[in-house]
Amino acid sequence: MAEEIDDSEFYRENFSADSDWEVFNAQLGEILQKWDVTAESDVGRCLKAEEIYNCKWKVEKETLDMLKNGIQVEHHQAILPDEELAKEKVKENTCLQRTNCHHDLIANGNSFGPPIRSSQDLHILARIYGLRRFIVLHPVNPNLNYMKSTSEFNFFLSAIAVVSAEVQSVVPIFVQIYDPKWNFYTGVALAPALRTNFRLIGLEKAPPECRFLMGLLTLFREKVPTSYPQAAMISVCTTYALDTMRIRMPMYVPFDHGLSSEDIVVDGEVSHLEVQQFCSLPHGYTPESCTEIYLVYTWPELSEHVAFDSEQRSDFVPSKAPLGKVYLSVEASSYLSCCLRDYQPVAGVTRSLESFVGRNFSGMSSGAEAGSNPLDRITEHKLTTRRERSYELPSQAGLTKRLPGPMTESELSELLAYLFPDMHPEMALFPYSKKSFKDKFDPMRIKSAVPDSLVCRLSCLLATCHAHLGSVEGMAQVWAAFTRQLRLLWDNSLTVPGISAGFPDTRTCLLHQKLQMLNVCVERRVQREANSKRKSEGLMRKASSEEDEDEEDDDEGEFFDCDDLTAGSGSPTKSVLSLKPEGRLRRLNDERLLEEPEEYLYIPETQDPVPKTEDQLQDDAEVMLKLGPGSGLTTQMMCTSLLSDMEAFKAANPRGAMEDFIRWYSPKDWEEVTDELGQVHHQLSVRMTTEGNTWQKVWEQAQAVPISRQKRLFDDTNEALKVLHYMETRKMHEIYNLTIVPLLHSAILKLIDILSNAKLEDLFSPQIEQLLADLCRLSRSHSDQLPPIQPLLDDLAELERRFYQFKCFERLSGYPKRSSLQQVKLQFEEILRNENCCTIVNRRLTAAGDGTLYDILIPKLEEDMADRLVSKDYIIRLDGDTKSTEKGLYLGPQFMRAIVTGEKLRLCGAFTESTAFV
Repeated sequence: MAEEIDDSEFYRENFSADSDWEVFNAQLGEILQKWDVTAESDVGRCLKAEEIYNCKWKVEKETLDMLKNGIQVEHHQAILPDEELAKEKVKENTCLQRTNCHHDLIANGNSFGPPIRSSQDLHILARIYGLRRFIVLHPVNPNLNYMKSTSEFNFFLSAIAVVSAEVQSVVPIFVQIYDPKWNFYTGVALAPALRTNFRLIGLEKAPPECRFLMGLLTLFREKVPTSYPQAAMISVCTTYALDTMRIRMPMYVPFDHGLSSEDIVVDGEVSHLEVQQFCSLPHGYTPESCTEIYLVYTWPELSEHVAFDSEQRSDFVPSKAPLGKVYLSVEASSYLSCCLRDYQPVAGVTRSLESFVGRNFSGMSSGAEAGSNPLDRITEHKLTTRRERSYELPSQAGLTKRLPGPMTESELSELLAYLFPDMHPEMALFPYSKKSFKDKFDPMRIKSAVPDSLVCRLSCLLATCHAHLGSVEGMAQVWAAFTRQLRLLWDNSLTVPGISAGFPDTRTCLLHQKLQMLNVCVERRVQREANSKRKSEGLMRKASSEEDEDEEDDDEGEFFDCDDLTAGSGSPTKSVLSLKPEGRLRRLNDERLLEEPEEYLYIPETQDPVPKTEDQLQDDAEVMLKLGPGSGLTTQMMCTSLLSDMEAFKAANPRGAMEDFIRWYSPKDWEEVTDELGQVHHQLSVRMTTEGNTWQKVWEQAQAVPISRQKRLFDDTNEALKVLHYMETRKMHEIYNLTIVPLLHSAILKLIDILSNAKLEDLFSPQIEQLLADLCRLSRSHSDQLPPIQPLLDDLAELERRFYQFKCFERLSGYPKRSSLQQVKLQFEEILRNENCCTIVNRRLTAAGDGTLYDILIPKLEEDMADRLVSKDYIIRLDGDTKSTEKGLYLGPQFMRAIVTGEKLRLCGAFTESTAFV
């Protein structure tokens, strides 16, 4: 076997193959070229003060096959407004070697950001160095596989330097090293004849002299590669923390059931929110809610020879600071927002109501026939003085059946007394306000219901029960009890309380339309039965005094004109016209029949229009669309009401023609025309005389039938049972869809109520208007499924968080003893604009402004200033001669940042050296 081995081939090594380092360099170079990191693209205007903390950022990511899990390359770039317009002016810069990186290191406008995290998560490198553009390399999964050896550092640093030189990159490139939570980076930025090295170090226990400015200046001078003739510029920021502020706002709902959180012992004063409406939704804040307060004092720019700072003495104290700000970091969780978020998962529950409460949970007969005449119940019982509506207390026998669920019968009765206060006068505490239903509901806004109506109360109650009283089971129990009450009202011919009067209004939500339909059915039923009773009484009177009635009829002479005119006629047409007129309502002014000028034109008694809810109209439209315009069934569906009106007209006007009907029913189709001789006469419009016209066909089919003998267009009994069946067969996610918009509407109105009672409605009016506009768009969505409501819930929770923040700031400002509400609101407007901070005006150093807040906060610091100090932030900058145009003469910027936190010290340096051979 040994003879078969070719030693020369076995030990041969291919030195022409690319190494991992070369492959990585080639891949990185392609990415940098795609991102265009050359000097020509790195031209822009100077940054404005604190611009990088407020602007939006663009982040691009690429992954390279390197190491075991790959290396991710991220390109971070600030999106600055009007940057393109300023590029032409910036190109005239006299210093050809200065890049955006150098501009950003020297500029002091973005030295110190807010001590608390803002809404966007700004990269740590932008906060430390104030850079607008940079590139970061780190392992794909940095938490599990991070760089921790010097060989890995050198591998990537050398690759970065080589590739930057090859592609002529001027954008700083960093490598993340060690554990990501330490935020350690090392990097390099190249420019013509210049190289800037970025280094970070951290010390757990720094030497005492390095924790003050004097020692840091000495260290800085040692690190600067060349000597600079000018003095260094200093920027200093000190941060102090006041005591965390807590304001207890316990949860409250009118149905206690152990929900009240007042018994929870938490530090901080208790403040109750004043609410006048929408009390079925919980309000208040969790015990963990608090506001952290930071005071930040800044010295934006000083010469190194002006200020003194050492262990013995320091000029950097709050009373000498030219600029001070207070930051409020609030963490507040509202019971209202939590309740709304907990209600969201119900949208995915497809279980039926019967699966929670069993079959036949209504426990009632489906009609009034099972009991005595409901009209007798209405007229016999005496009304109580507590009820505002003409309600009778129906028999509660059908409600005694126990509904399965987590709540007891007494607890459930308390909730029903809130929904139906007239049916439970002994427990009702929140009667419906009649005034609210008289106020005009704005139809162009939210597709909901009248505020604090039954629909809104029910929606809020379902969400509260889901969050605090039994989850989905408790919610199903309340809905079942609600439908049981509806059936009880129908069986006793009582209208549903808390619902706007009239036909179903399609500008409101579907649940409100269904309850309106039920009320219409009740009203029609009562009216029909009352008419039937009057007719029966009239027949009895007629039988007893028939002769007197005949004399009265002869005196009127209204119903016998036809007989007198057509007596003895044998013509079949005249025999039809001799029919006795029936169902006349009144005369149409002094109009007369066209063919019989001696006869007046009478308006007939007609059936009331047929009310329909939104889903019924949609079903009719779909049926008509499927059948097509030429279908006879389509014509029949469209002309049912027209046929009834024509038959009633013929019964009231036996000698009337179609033209007479049009004159009353559609006057616009009775046109006035002038003939050739100039005479004016009337005729039917073109649409009425077209061949095959639907109106003519229906007129030919219509018989003289008064409404007393017509088939009812609207069967109130059938429609009411449809509504009750609809309510009782809903699945849980369908109940959610019916109630989510009124729930959100009520939640926003509840917040408006709270803000109005606190006299803050004007302060938060933009946020409120935005919430209402978003809900308006959501409620009027034409899709089958509701749009996602999570963004709306986030905005609502943010508004509640801001309200808690204001209450804390109000107490911090010494209201009402040391400041007025108007002063507090003006300062808080600045907090809303400036990312949770407002300026503390120092009256000793600034002539303008009110120093109330400064006077309140300074004594709190002077007591234990050293203990309240959180951190000191020093930035030392040194710039070269920017007027020189020759390479080698520009020394470049030098930058060092020192962050002192107790005994800990972090140094972040960016030192520039010349690479030109002079």
